[in-house]
Amino acid sequence: MRVIVGIDGSLAGLRALRLAVAEARRRGAVLHAVRVWNFNPAWRGTPAGWYGELERQATDELADAFAAAMGGVPSDIEVVKATPMGVPGRVLVEYAHRDGDLLVVGCSPRRWWQRLRRGSTARYCATRAQCLVLVVPLDEFARDVTRHGLRRAVRRDLPALRG
Repeated sequence: MRVIVGIDGSLAGLRALRLAVAEARRRGAVLHAVRVWNFNPAWRGTPAGWYGELERQATDELADAFAAAMGGVPSDIEVVKATPMGVPGRVLVEYAHRDGDLLVVGCSPRRWWQRLRRGSTARYCATRAQCLVLVVPLDEFARDVTRHGLRRAVRRDLPALRG
């Protein structure tokens, strides 16, 4: 049994990582943290040069995501880190190919022109994966921040924090 989480560094992605860790603990499953990276064919230089650099950046982003979401990689569960190259949705669906797998992905709201330019990874996974897929949205505070601005959200929540 595996819990697979797509890592992208977004707020929804960090929330998905926390939920995936909790689910792996609950199930006694191995957590697979997957950071998919892509390349730009217009880059100059040798493929070996940019391949190594992009893979190193993906590995660093995995470590940064665990540090931001959990304070580091949890020691009480087995964690497998993977940094495959490709299109995120396709790679995650191929990676989570077993019946007992659980694929966890974050879903951040995007503007209509962003959805036109690049489709939703969460939607791709939810419609094409053969295993269970858990799509994790932003929490309420983060949604408010993206819609109305940080100042307004803090002003609204500050009195509740003061008691």
